[in-house]
Amino acid sequence: MMSNIIAVVSGKGGVGKTTFSINLAATLNEFGRECIIVDADIANPNIGLKLGIPHVSLSLQDVLDGNASIHHSVFIHPTGLRIIPSSISMDKINIDMERLREVLEELNELIIVDSPPGMGDDVRAIMKAADSIIVITNPEHAAVIDAVKIIKMAKDMRKSNIYVVINRVNGDVYELTEDEIELMCETPIISKISEDPNIRKSSFENIPIIHRNPYSQASIDYRYLASRLLRQEYKPPSFLFLRRLLNR
Repeated sequence: MMSNIIAVVSGKGGVGKTTFSINLAATLNEFGRECIIVDADIANPNIGLKLGIPHVSLSLQDVLDGNASIHHSVFIHPTGLRIIPSSISMDKINIDMERLREVLEELNELIIVDSPPGMGDDVRAIMKAADSIIVITNPEHAAVIDAVKIIKMAKDMRKSNIYVVINRVNGDVYELTEDEIELMCETPIISKISEDPNIRKSSFENIPIIHRNPYSQASIDYRYLASRLLRQEYKPPSFLFLRRLLNR
């Protein structure tokens, strides 16, 4: 599945899309795959805020406007994660996203594009620019129905590399099952990410969870996903099995 530009989208807000994008990029870096995360949510950029860099001198808007080189717009987080942030300035929200593919093709790395939620024109332009699309949803009816809508939009655009990630999975009886979600979406589910209280803590501290809590369940889930994307084998440390056994 691994391709150059991966758009991370969601049919609705609040499903954990931006946190997912950050942690996927950080995990791929850990696996040795160089990647850059692009905050393409022009109206409500959150990547910089979640990583503790709300103000930057150059942004994606400057690149799309032709006022800056994309190579000069990369910010390096203390963890090594590389980011092309969007400006939080209200003066820079009217930007043409149609040039996105053109400017991203100047990069040689794998690119994770965090899109706005919903199905607006910017999302359409981002999906048009992408080689692969990951749709983030939660195991509840409202979120999955919105995921179905954005999957249909992607298929109407003749996109073929579309995958679903179920985020914030608790495994309780009130959640839709993986089979139910796959049946509704008519699209392969590539991964499930567990609900993990450490994710909120890592977001508060502006650091990806795999750096703050490398052996938490969500971190293990992200590594399984990265290994699948990269077609590499991953085995969690054996002591994790013993820890879970003792905690029963």
